[in-house]
Amino acid sequence: MQGQLTPEQQLQVLSRIWGNTRKGSVFLPYINGDCKNKDERRKNFHEGRAYQWPREKAAILSFLQAHANDDVYFPPNLFDGKRRIEQNVAPEKVLYADLDPVDPDTLGELRPTIAWESSPGHFQGVWVLDSERTGASWPGKENHRLTVALEADPSGWDATQLLRVPGRANFKPEYKDKNGGKPVRGRGLLWDNGPRYVWDDFNDLPEVGAVIGDDQGIELIDEQAIDAVDRHEVWGRVRLKVSHRCREYLALKTDPVGADRDQVLWQIERDLADAGCSLIEIVAIVRPSVWNKYRGRNDELKRLKIEAAKAINARPDGIEETKADDTPKPNITWLKDVVQQPIPRPKWLVKDIWTRGGCGFIAGAPKSYKSWMALDMALTISTGGNFLNQPQFKVSKPETVLYLQEEDDLRLVMDRLANILESKSPERFYGGQMCIVGGDTQVGLKISVPPSARSGDVLWAPPVGDVPLALHVQTGFIASDPGWQAWLDEAIEEGKFAMVVIDTLGTVAGEVDTDKTGEMMNRILKPLKQLANKHDTAIMIVHHNKKSATDGKGPRAGNDMLGAVGLHAWVDCALYARSKDSKGEIQVEREAKMAQDMALKIRIPMMYWHNDGTRQLWDPEIVTDGLEQVHTVEDKPAARQNTGGKQVAIKMKAMGGGPFALDDLSERLDVAESALLKQLKSGVANGFIEERGDKWLVPRS
Repeated sequence: MQGQLTPEQQLQVLSRIWGNTRKGSVFLPYINGDCKNKDERRKNFHEGRAYQWPREKAAILSFLQAHANDDVYFPPNLFDGKRRIEQNVAPEKVLYADLDPVDPDTLGELRPTIAWESSPGHFQGVWVLDSERTGASWPGKENHRLTVALEADPSGWDATQLLRVPGRANFKPEYKDKNGGKPVRGRGLLWDNGPRYVWDDFNDLPEVGAVIGDDQGIELIDEQAIDAVDRHEVWGRVRLKVSHRCREYLALKTDPVGADRDQVLWQIERDLADAGCSLIEIVAIVRPSVWNKYRGRNDELKRLKIEAAKAINARPDGIEETKADDTPKPNITWLKDVVQQPIPRPKWLVKDIWTRGGCGFIAGAPKSYKSWMALDMALTISTGGNFLNQPQFKVSKPETVLYLQEEDDLRLVMDRLANILESKSPERFYGGQMCIVGGDTQVGLKISVPPSARSGDVLWAPPVGDVPLALHVQTGFIASDPGWQAWLDEAIEEGKFAMVVIDTLGTVAGEVDTDKTGEMMNRILKPLKQLANKHDTAIMIVHHNKKSATDGKGPRAGNDMLGAVGLHAWVDCALYARSKDSKGEIQVEREAKMAQDMALKIRIPMMYWHNDGTRQLWDPEIVTDGLEQVHTVEDKPAARQNTGGKQVAIKMKAMGGGPFALDDLSERLDVAESALLKQLKSGVANGFIEERGDKWLVPRS
């Protein structure tokens, strides 16, 4: 029986390969024969169902007859389950190879039992054994060694490998295009009466390492070796080399219900292999992931090592494994070169509060409204409004913001957001605006009353425009996890976020000890700073005060922040809040590397719902009308009162003396206009500064 075969003859050949007396599941995946290109073939690959062998021979024959015009494939192995996956492979009784251009007639003593031409000049073969053996298709075992010895397709030896059903036409588009649109019909089956083998016949095959090019054998990799791998360092080294989808998969922390774990795990392993990871590094990364389908099994580590070995053996030629020291060496830059380049001053994202691209904290005592202020900041930037509804803390234009909240649930976040947004930008409030004609209307509502409206009518206006605020609430974000860091990198790139708010540090730190400066800097703060610098995105983290906080009795509120002292070295901008005093006021201090420190007192309204269903809106009141420097909050000695404005005059003189407009001088000196105006007027009163119209200058002496 040779050449092109009828479906009945094809089944006879498959019976010899699968064994007439053996039992298990078999599969016949197929690809539609009318596909016009490779992309269509990928989309039209059908795994099909599992057939019970040999009980469903009749159904298999019907399938072969019905798909005479399709490309049909089969795995030489039988399976003990209804899925064609490696852990279901039954004990093996055949070896097999996708010979590709290797002519089986030239193989001499290794002549296949069954051989066929799968397409013109391409061959496949099967070697039938006298007995069963488990693991013959594992890395480094008989099937792998045979493939390497024959110089066959190096990816065609694994346990779930598919071969083309012998004696069928080939419907690949590249062949049909050269054959007038018809499938090619080569020699088909070459023979099915070759020698039968015993396992000892393959003892002399050359040994093959479990991983080609890896000098560490698969059996030497144990639990201790895996635990010694710094998977965070490995992931940080290769995460930008893997696909976007792979990073999304590894960032997932919840059970992927309904997902195809087999397919996803293989894609992750292949991506890591192509990124230059070694076998042990692949296992170290995928083992703790949600895609580890072997978790809890006795052979978990063994299975993961086998899959990693397969992934590396499928790696294209020319890819070398990366090492921890494969990092570029920094160039030396001389001072003379630096001074020739203009270094721009940081720009305010929120005037006098937070710089563009700046990193820092909003930290405070319990009930000091730190999360409220963080959400206010997010809405200020996304609506183009004023922080705490104060005009001196303005934003020039609306920009996108990402709000990551892991402490509070979505209900509480949305309740706060509704209060703040309806106060800050009522026309954008997602619930719209409503008022009663002729009644008390909330200040700030922008509802046009039609002439036909009568007193007592209820009017509602939909929101005007969207708020470019992205919410990510209780989704498992871990700031110390390289996978989540990669996700955040891509999220900022796609969303073009001007600020990322993370609330709170304690809920996103993961396994990092926030009291250890080294861990905090290396695992969380440095990676976040790198993202801030890369995207010019401000990053704000909400944090708690320590239990031993002075709560207003110490010199600076920042000293009360929980965690290692090294956290302050990371800060570009920060707001530190103390709990309410007897007057119901909160003192907030700002620290900034590129501007004077300042302090202000805020009176926060009690947030509650009225009996009529309305709510008290977020409308903080700034009690102090200036942004005093923290170290000059106390009253100045009487002997120095007549020097007010002198320091501003000295700085103005150094800049040429003026005249300067108020906003220009405020920007140059990095001082709030309200505070600067006080100092300028004091300087005028003491003779240091001259006011000329709307300009200010230093008199010439």
